[in-house]
Amino acid sequence: MPWKDKTGLAKAAAILTTTLSIATASCGVNYVFLVASLNEGGGSWGGNWLLATGWIELAVMAGSLTGLVLVFVLWIVAKLRRKGRDEAGDTQ
Repeated sequence: MPWKDKTGLAKAAAILTTTLSIATASCGVNYVFLVASLNEGGGSWGGNWLLATGWIELAVMAGSLTGLVLVFVLWIVAKLRRKGRDEAGDTQ
């Protein structure tokens, strides 16, 4: 797993990136099958089922992107705090 040797924000970013990648790939495959299902007559159970799973994949992608943005913001805050602490330690 890509997050095996990571901790904290790096582990969260690795998990969220992996989740986003899998959901994006699944969404693309789902789209191909949905279009094929709708071209065969539309309204079949397969089309409805694929549409429902597509919405779930979009929700997972939105959640992963939101999480990655939050991780990035927290990483910047941690860097700024560390820099402030380092500068405060240098003046003493």
